[in-house]
Order: sequence, then C-alpha cells, then structure tokens
Amino acid sequence: MQPALDTVASWARDWKVQASASKCCFTTFTLDPKECGGKVVPTLKFSGEPLRYDPNPTFLGITFDDQLTFSSHISSLKDRMAKRRQCLQALAGKTYGAHRRTLRTAYITYIRSVFEYGAAVYFTHASPALRAKIETEQNRCARIITGCILPTNRAALLAEADLPALTVRAKELAATEASRIARLPAEDRAKQLLERDPRPRLKYRAHEAWKRACAQAAEEGRPEPALPDEDALLPHKPCIRRVGQWTLREAGVSDCPAEPFLRVSPEPPWSAHQGSVTFIVDLPTTTRRTDPPDKRREAAERALAALPAPDCSIWSDGSAAGGTSNGGGGAAIILHRENDRRIECLAAAGTHCSSTRAELVAVREALKSLASLPADSLDAIKEIRLCTDSRASYAHMRSRLWGGPLPSLGHVLGGSATLIFEYLRRVGRVDPPVDAATAVAAPAATA
Repeated sequence: MQPALDTVASWARDWKVQASASKCCFTTFTLDPKECGGKVVPTLKFSGEPLRYDPNPTFLGITFDDQLTFSSHISSLKDRMAKRRQCLQALAGKTYGAHRRTLRTAYITYIRSVFEYGAAVYFTHASPALRAKIETEQNRCARIITGCILPTNRAALLAEADLPALTVRAKELAATEASRIARLPAEDRAKQLLERDPRPRLKYRAHEAWKRACAQAAEEGRPEPALPDEDALLPHKPCIRRVGQWTLREAGVSDCPAEPFLRVSPEPPWSAHQGSVTFIVDLPTTTRRTDPPDKRREAAERALAALPAPDCSIWSDGSAAGGTSNGGGGAAIILHRENDRRIECLAAAGTHCSSTRAELVAVREALKSLASLPADSLDAIKEIRLCTDSRASYAHMRSRLWGGPLPSLGHVLGGSATLIFEYLRRVGRVDPPVDAATAVAAPAATA
C-alpha cells in the first residue's frame, strides 16, 4: 500500500495539491482472524507524515469495518431511528393523535429514509441477525401507526401498517439500482463492475443453515422449514450485484432490454426560438376531478377558445395497465390548413413502463409523424397546438429533462411577492425558481 500512497503524493506535489495527512486515515479489510480487529496495523505514511488507523471509518455516510459486516453502521442507524421514533410517538397522541395515513407518511419520509440511504449496499450484505435489529425498529413504528399491541404477529402488523419488511425494501432498492446502472453507457465503470462475473468465494451461512435444517427435516419426516429470508436461496454471500440481479430475475424482467439513458443538450430545444413556445397549464375556471364532466369540459373549451387559431392540432394520450405495464400511446393530428385532415399514430411504450412514459411516447410519435409530412404541408404550418392531459409529462418536458423552470411562484402569487423573487434572483438565490417573466413584472425591485 505504501508505494500506491507515494504515487498519490507525487501526483499531488506535481499538481500543487496540498493534502492534510492529519485529516486522512486508513483501515484494512481482511477475513483472517489473526489480522482482523486491529491485531495487525501497518505503518503507512503520506508525504512523510504518518497516517492514522481507524477501525471504523465513515465514508459518504456509511461506517465500515474490517470484515465488511456493517455492524457498527447498523448499530448507529438503529439509535438514529429510535431517536426519531420519539417524534412519531408524539404525533400519535391518544387524544390528539394524527390519522394513520399521516403517521405512515411521517414514518416513511422521516424515519425509514434514514435506513434507505445506502441500504442497497450495506443491508443486502448484512447478516440476518444484524438485519433483525433494524426490523425491530420498524416493528415498533408500525405499532405506533396501527395501535396494535405487542403480541401482534409481525407479518400481520406490517400488513396492517401497509409497510414492506425492510429486507424486502432493500431488495427493491438493489434491483432499482441494478436496473439504473444497466442503462448507463458501456464505458461507465459502474456498469462494468455490475456486469463483471467474479468467482464467488464466501458461502452464505444462512443458506448453509437452511440446507442443514431441510436435510434434518427430511430425515425425521417433517415438512421442509420456511426460508429465514428470501435471499437464503443464494448459496453465496449476498451483495448488491448478486441480490439486484436475482431480484430482477425473480420479477421476470432480467431478460428485458435496458433502454439507454437519453443524453440531451442542457438547453431546451425551444431556447433558440424565444417567445414562440408557450406552456399553458391553468384553466380560466378552476376545476376538480370530482366536478361533473360537463363543467370540466366547459372549462377546457373556454381555455382552448382563448388561444390563437392553430394551423395544426395534436391530441395525445397514453396509459399503462395499472400504471406500470403494457403501456401504449396514441395521438391524433389535425391539419387545419388541409380541410382538417386527420392523421392518427399509435406506438407501444414497453412491457414495463409508467403512464407518464406512455404519454411521452405518444407525444414523440406525434411529432415524428408531423416531421415526416411533405415539405408543402410543413411550410403551411406556423402554429402548432399540442394538448395532453398528463401534468407529469409537462413537468418532465419542462423541468426534468432540460432543467427549465416551472411556472414561477410570482405568477401563482402575484402582487408584492414578485418583488421578493426578483431580490432573490439578483442575489443569486434561485430556489424557489424565478424566471424572466417575474423579473419583468417587478421593475421596482431594481432600486
């Protein structure tokens, strides 16, 4: 290790980078019982200064140990969750307590979020005994949410609270991360690491114990014992790679092609055409989903009547079964300059997709069909109106994909609020988002 440190120190000197050795530390990872636990500590130096040995260093919020059991991290995590549980207990007072839905939301956002950070890495690798420590904290929170008594069966308790076991949640996170990494470019180091197939070395003790229990049950004529955990089927030590790929196989999506991430310009495509692209999300009359269809239709027609007459109208729609599978989208294109000639296009959005993606596929296919029209038809189109009923698609197109701003709070609140937003913009604070329209609306703030 010392030659590697000397190489780093040489690079730092060449590039005039000064590192503080007093703030650096090192640890060793080993399974040898004669070396673990700080029994053997090498002497290492960086730029001539000795480095401090730390048996439990913390890196990016995760506490490590020499055998990668993550026992120190899980113990600290349990204490943090227990401390936050007191806030949940205060919300669940007997005379003034919040509703069960509110308590469940508070638990997921304030307490379980502590567990979820890095759970795809540390919790999939932890032993069943360490996992049980964190599961106990969730069970206590579930009793607060539901009001169930202590002897309540654990499975029934979590079902009543509508919460998955944390081991299941960790597998979901591992599968999500594995599917995300699979969409990265082939040259990405994370994808190369995920697709690597090293020879497994460590056997999974939970699997070995379950196999011995099965063999003993077979000899005694008893039924096969239940799995202590789903990943006990894995013969080797679980990790994010092994658990993520196994979960995707069990879900039946491991053979599905992974769509690469879309690389787009940081600037929205309409930035070169200032003033010619307008997003309208508000109706002249406020409506709700519970309003009668006639009232909602009248509000939509009034909004459309207030817009300039278009040369082309596009009506898009997309959906997915249950919002997650067998999605598809379609669009109707009406060319008003050609006696309202109608063009219809349909496209599949994928076996596994969301309703938002299905809607975006419908928009994409409509624009592709429009771009394929003959030159004389395209020359006659100056104004295009695209109508979609998906607000999530609008937010994706306007904000997430290109980083453009959503409608400003100045537009929503109006009045003197625009002066505050202009001040925030001028001092460099752009959260909440402030767009150019707000700046125009508040000339008095320049004083």
